[in-house]
Amino acid sequence: MQKIFSRQSGSWFDAFTAPLRAEKNRLVALAIAVGVVTALGVWLFREAIIFFRQLFFGVLVDQLLSPIVGVLAVVISLALGGFIVGWIMQHCIGEERHHGVGGVIEAVALAGGRLRYKRMPFKALASAISNGAGASVGPEDPSVQIGGNIGSWLGQLARQSEEHVAILVAAGSAAAISAAFKAPFAGVFFAVEAILNNSMEARSLSVVVLAAVMSFATTQAIEPGYDMGPFAFSLSGALEILAFAPLGLLIALSAVLFLRHSRWQHRLWHRVKLSRPVKTALVGVVVGVVGIFLPEVLGQGHDIVDHVLMGDLQFSILMLVVIGLVKIIVTGISLGGGFVGGLFAPSIFIGTMLGSAYGHVIAALPGINSADPRAYGIAGMAAMVAAVIRAPITAILLVFELTNDFTLIVPLMLVTIVCLMVAERFEPFGVYVFGLRAKGVFLPEGREVDLMQGVLVEDVMQRPAPTIQPTAELRELRDKLRAYESGALCVVDEAGNLRGIVTLVDLQKAYEAQAEPGTTVGQIASQGVITITPGEPAWRAIRLMNRNDIRQLPVIDFDTGKLLGVVGRREIIQAYQTATTRRMQDQQTAERIRLNTLTGGLSKEYRVSAHSAVNNKHVREVNWPVNSIVASIERDGRILIPHGETVLQGNDVLTIVAARTVEENLKALIERDAAQ
Repeated sequence: MQKIFSRQSGSWFDAFTAPLRAEKNRLVALAIAVGVVTALGVWLFREAIIFFRQLFFGVLVDQLLSPIVGVLAVVISLALGGFIVGWIMQHCIGEERHHGVGGVIEAVALAGGRLRYKRMPFKALASAISNGAGASVGPEDPSVQIGGNIGSWLGQLARQSEEHVAILVAAGSAAAISAAFKAPFAGVFFAVEAILNNSMEARSLSVVVLAAVMSFATTQAIEPGYDMGPFAFSLSGALEILAFAPLGLLIALSAVLFLRHSRWQHRLWHRVKLSRPVKTALVGVVVGVVGIFLPEVLGQGHDIVDHVLMGDLQFSILMLVVIGLVKIIVTGISLGGGFVGGLFAPSIFIGTMLGSAYGHVIAALPGINSADPRAYGIAGMAAMVAAVIRAPITAILLVFELTNDFTLIVPLMLVTIVCLMVAERFEPFGVYVFGLRAKGVFLPEGREVDLMQGVLVEDVMQRPAPTIQPTAELRELRDKLRAYESGALCVVDEAGNLRGIVTLVDLQKAYEAQAEPGTTVGQIASQGVITITPGEPAWRAIRLMNRNDIRQLPVIDFDTGKLLGVVGRREIIQAYQTATTRRMQDQQTAERIRLNTLTGGLSKEYRVSAHSAVNNKHVREVNWPVNSIVASIERDGRILIPHGETVLQGNDVLTIVAARTVEENLKALIERDAAQ
C-alpha cells in the first residue's frame, strides 16, 4: 500500500502531473487560469464601479450635498472624485512606459508581454472611481488592462518564455472583453486585431479562444443573461440597405472629430501647470457643469444606450445629435484631463445616438417610413467602435453579441466598411496605434518589428556611469572629467540615486563667474535630467537625444530610480551594428534548423536547469552525442549563436538539431543532475 501511494513510485502521481509537465499543456492550463481569474477580476472591477457610483451619487450627491447646494452637488462630487483619482495616479502610479491598451500592445510586441502588474490594482481603483463619480469614460479599456496584466502575471509566475507570456497577455485581453461585454467572439478578434496586431498563429489563437470561452462561462455563472437585448429588427426591403451607406460617412466624420478632439484635449491639459490632483479636480468641475444641463452625458452611458435601443427613451432628432456631440466633448475633457478610463463605452454611446438620429430622418422619408431608427443606432454603434479602435471584425461581432440580434449583418458590414474607408482618409490610425506612434513605436502588421526595436538600452549602455557626488568641489570635478575623458558626469548621492548631471560647460561657466572657494558640484549641476530605463528600446534614446539636443542619457532603474549607466550617441551607433548582427544571426540559425529538418534531423528545445550537469560549462566541454549540434541559445529573451567558448547558464533554452536516434541521449545529458 505504501508503495502504491508513494510519490517516488512514478505511478499515480506521475500520471496525474504528466500533462502539466508538457509545455503545450502548461500553456493550456494557464489559458484556463487566465480566463477564470480575468472574469473574476473584471467582475470585481464592475462591482467597485457600482459601489463608487452609489457612494458618489446615492450618498454624496442625493443625501449630503443636494439639500445644501442643490444642482451644484454633481459638480462638487466630480471635483472630489477627480482629486482622488489624480492623487492615486500621481502617488501610486506615476509615469509609466506601458500605459493603457496601447501600452499592452507595445508590451506584447516589444517587451515579451512583461507588464508592471503590481500597479494594476491602483489603476483599476482610479478607473472605478472615475466611472463611479460620473466622468465620461468607459470601463472596458481598464478591463482589458486588468486581463492583460493578469496574463502577464500568471505567465511570469509560471516562468514562461517571453513568447508565451505575450500570448497570455493577449489571452487575458480577450478574456476581459469577453467578461466585460459577455462577448467571447468579439474578445478573440479584439486580441487578434488590436493586441496581436493581426499576427495570427494557430497556437496563440487557440490559447486566446480558450481564455475567452472560460471567461465567458465564468461570467455567466456569476451573472447569467445579457446586458442588452434581445432585439428583433427587420428591414423594409432591399432599398433600405442602401440607406445605411450614408450613415457610414456621418459616423466617420464624427469619429475623426472624436479622435482629434481627444488628442487636442490631452495636449491642452498637459500644458496646464498644476499638480495632477488639482488638475483632475478642475476637470471634474468642468464636466460637472456640463452634466447639470445635460446629465445624459455623464458616466458610461450604458443605461441610456439600452433604453434608447429598447424604445423606453424617446429623444428628438436634435436632442440625439446634441447628446452625441456633447458626449464627444466631455469624453475628450475627461480623458485628456486625467480621469482614468477608455473610449469603448463612449464610442458605443456616441454611435448609438448619432445613428438613431439618422434613423429617425430615414424613417420620415417616403417609401421606407417603416424603418426602425433603433436599427440605425446599432449600426452606428458598430461603425463608431470600428473607426475609433480600427478593429472592424471586433466591432461587428461585439454589436452582434451585445444586442443578441444577427438579422442586421449586411447593413452593419456596409456601414462599418464605408465608415472605415472615409475615416482612414482623414485619420490613418486609430486611437491605440496613434498613441504608440506618438511615442515613436511603429508596429507594422504581423510579427516583424523594425530592426532597431529589437535592441534595448541595456544592450548598449555604458556600465558603470561616470559619477561624482554633489558634495565634491570643483577641483575634483575637473580631475574626474579628465580621468573619465568625458564631457559630463552623473551626480549621485551616497545611496546611488541620480540627483542631476554636470558638464564641462557648467565647470567653465563656474570658473568664468569666479566661483567662490568651496563651491560644490551640487550647486552648479543641472537638476531636471531626462532619463531612460534599461528595458526601453535604443531607438527611443535616439529620439530623446535628438529632441532635446543632448549627447547622452542617464539610465536609471525603473522601480528604485538608482543610476545604472549612461547611453550616448556612440553607443547608439554600436546599437545599430548589434541589431544588424542579431538579425543576421537569427536568419543563419533559421536556415541551419531548416536545413537539418529537411534532411531528416530533429530540432528540439531543451532548458538548462541550475542543477544540470552542463550548467556553467563551455559548449566545447560537453560530450554531445554524435550527429547533434547546438544551433542557438535563448537567454533572457535574446538569441545567441553559440561557439566553443560559449558558457551555458541556468535557464538557457538550447535549440539542438540532431538525429532522431539521439533524442533520449540529449535529454539525459542536459537533464542529468550535476551531483550524479
